[in-house]
Amino acid sequence: VDFPEYSNVLIRMLNNCIKEPHSHLAVFVIEREGLARLDFIQNMEYKFVELLSCNFIASPEDVIRAHICFRYNTLKSRLALVQSRLQDIESLIKVKNPSLLP
Repeated sequence: VDFPEYSNVLIRMLNNCIKEPHSHLAVFVIEREGLARLDFIQNMEYKFVELLSCNFIASPEDVIRAHICFRYNTLKSRLALVQSRLQDIESLIKVKNPSLLP
């Protein structure tokens, strides 16, 4: 099913669960076979209304490992960039006003 607003609806549902936990629930059920379902439920005082249900299938372990490695390497390179920038700022401060450094 083509649903162009799916990501926006999902974000809105998650934000509702965070902002209004008394009236919006997110229930994540994992089964042994690697299947899972995320249900968004609204408590309307007199009844519970299921707003959206999302089905999930477990990814193979090698895909998960590749994804984790990619995220780790991305963060590692970002950290190196920020540390390099910090080093540049520190050396600039040493030259311009060394009394600011401990």
